[in-house]
Amino acid sequence: MTKIIGRLIDVGIGAESSRGAGIAPTFWIPKASYNIDDKVVKARSNQSYTNIALDGNQAIPAKSWSEGTIDMDMMDNPMGLILYALLGAKSVSGPTDSAYTHTFTLAQTNQHQSLAISVKQLTVANLMYKLAMINTMKMEITPENIVQITVAFQGKRGVTTTSTVSYAASYKKFVGRDLSFKIASLTSGLTAATAIPIKKLTLNFEKNTMLDHSLGTVQPIDILNQGFRITGEVELDYQDRTYADYMSDGTYKAVRINLTNRRSDAVIGAATNPAFNLDLSRVDFTQWEPSYPNDTITKQKFNFTALYDITNANIINSCTLVNTTASY
Repeated sequence: MTKIIGRLIDVGIGAESSRGAGIAPTFWIPKASYNIDDKVVKARSNQSYTNIALDGNQAIPAKSWSEGTIDMDMMDNPMGLILYALLGAKSVSGPTDSAYTHTFTLAQTNQHQSLAISVKQLTVANLMYKLAMINTMKMEITPENIVQITVAFQGKRGVTTTSTVSYAASYKKFVGRDLSFKIASLTSGLTAATAIPIKKLTLNFEKNTMLDHSLGTVQPIDILNQGFRITGEVELDYQDRTYADYMSDGTYKAVRINLTNRRSDAVIGAATNPAFNLDLSRVDFTQWEPSYPNDTITKQKFNFTALYDITNANIINSCTLVNTTASY
């Protein structure tokens, strides 16, 4: 039998045109790690047979689904498909200088865009997980690494498929130096605000997906996103008590997270750069915590949570991605 390492497993994603129908991958993802696979709940008989065996004589599959995570570098073109599935609605403008600007908005529905995940495990298996819904996504930005994305999915049980793997050579990536992190009183002030030199940023998106099981089938009839939340954690040098005061005073602010790849080998057209921008209309600050080591620079960290802003009537005021993909 063939034995393989994880690097010989290929993962591709595509946006389903009909929920649960499956679709061939639009992008094959050069993932860092992957662990999506089938799960099952069994109905166990407790009947006795003049025997002290606790678990009876039957364990019948009652519910089945798939779940797991994909870890990957943040790549300009595939990231749009992740954002579409994460937020649920999209539009596009362009091309301008050979670049397209994709705008993603939080759809106020419980059936966001579903994906189909194809997995080719060399000669071991070739599977597709349909109706794959994003449950959580984490984005981690540090000075020394490529921006890392961890996406957790739930979907239907894997079915055998046929896939032809093809990786694009043109994906552009983002690193810590591409980040601009800004805070302002209102979203209207974010552009003029001064970028804050932070040490680490972690963003978490939660969708609280639910497996919608019903009688008559072992697989979920749907997978639904429920309450939506965005939180973040910021680390930076301790130079003043601004963020401690934000926490204690109950201050609300707008936040901008911008990643722009300005390296010469990433330029689109004549002078356009791949970019991701997220503006949060209203955040509150919690869990401010200083660190006072004797022999190294003092640090601080704080958490923030995105709240609904009545004035802007949103949580996310703007989420855009600039790349060479014409449509998702």
